[in-house]
Amino acid sequence: MGFIVLPSISAGTSKARIGYENHLETASSVVATTEDADFPVANVYDWLTFDFFKPTGTGTTNIDATFAEPVTADYFAYYNQDLFNLSGIIKLQYWDGLAYQNCFAAISPADNSPQMKVFAAKTSDKWRVVVTCSSVFSLGCVSFGTHLALQYGMYLGWTPPVLARDTQLVTSRSDGGAFLGRSVIAKGIKTDLILQYATDLWTRTYWTPLIKHIEQKPFFFMPNVEDYPTEAAYCWVEEAIPPPTHTHFGFMGTTIPIKGLVE
Repeated sequence: MGFIVLPSISAGTSKARIGYENHLETASSVVATTEDADFPVANVYDWLTFDFFKPTGTGTTNIDATFAEPVTADYFAYYNQDLFNLSGIIKLQYWDGLAYQNCFAAISPADNSPQMKVFAAKTSDKWRVVVTCSSVFSLGCVSFGTHLALQYGMYLGWTPPVLARDTQLVTSRSDGGAFLGRSVIAKGIKTDLILQYATDLWTRTYWTPLIKHIEQKPFFFMPNVEDYPTEAAYCWVEEAIPPPTHTHFGFMGTTIPIKGLVE
């Protein structure tokens, strides 16, 4: 009789990270240094990709978030900005009781791809998103909070989001069948978020909060935080989410079809 050898997961978590908790949604106040009335600061945390925040001035713009109680964060993510065209930089800071401190070195976006930065956890009741740019910029989505680490990553039979182009090809041909050209309609990316070998305790602790969020809103997904730290995706679901089932004794799993954007 054959035996199934399960991966050892008791020592830690995988390299896969999900960023869905967004403290900006629960802050007592979120105030920008300057704000274009047509592009309010609330646009950066509504999870929508068609609206933006814009300041009215240039230089350094702060987005200050204040909380009734201290909150903990260990990830920062953003998407849909034009800072890469304007030589702008962006970072997250927390108040240590005396001054604002950087959570990480300022990021200079190289393109418009989603980015997710993981850092050592900090706890504070005051946080600040700092953008420095010599032009008026647009910023579509910002999120920070405590990330979710999967217990086991995705490997065999799975396509990384950065390679999972979802396109529709429309070919034009003559009456005689000659090739006249082709239109490529980009639809973002299409792949799966695979939950596998998750312990019963992990699943009961983290599954319901995660699913309650992604049933309604997008999320950030980084499959490999160590080897490919720039390959984050901005994702959402468009189909029913399959609930987890027991795949092995004491372990559960499911496959969630996701769509999203990587540029």
